[in-house]
Amino acid sequence: MNIKNITIASIAALIVASASFAETHRADNKRAAHNKSEIVSSMIANYDLNRDGVLNSVELAASIEGLYEMRQNAFRNHRDEMVEHGVVTSEEASNGIITLSLLPEDGAAILMRQADTNHDHVLGAEELMESTRIWPTLSLGARPFRGNQS
Repeated sequence: MNIKNITIASIAALIVASASFAETHRADNKRAAHNKSEIVSSMIANYDLNRDGVLNSVELAASIEGLYEMRQNAFRNHRDEMVEHGVVTSEEASNGIITLSLLPEDGAAILMRQADTNHDHVLGAEELMESTRIWPTLSLGARPFRGNQS
């Protein structure tokens, strides 16, 4: 299978999964809206290594890596819940989870370029909150979904 077919299959799976997820997890979506501020607060609290109240590009990349890990844990938890509720079998769930993400450093560079509104080369809480609108394009945050089964 070539990369074009894999990409098309991944996009199709994501569209189907997104529709399914939206139908069955509306309460999670409501929680996600207020969780953005909790995530931003956590990013600064956990990754602001020099404690200046903002994230530089290195700290931002580390926080993005943390978000990727959080997303992977959410995928695993969602998969386990689907097995527990009989939506999929253990065998189907053991096929694994594939996610395509930017390298944390690349995600940090993109966020810094798009969200650093005062051009001081760091992102404060306000700029990070504003940047949450572009997180989905960078695959940031914890958004579990159920992919196609083959």
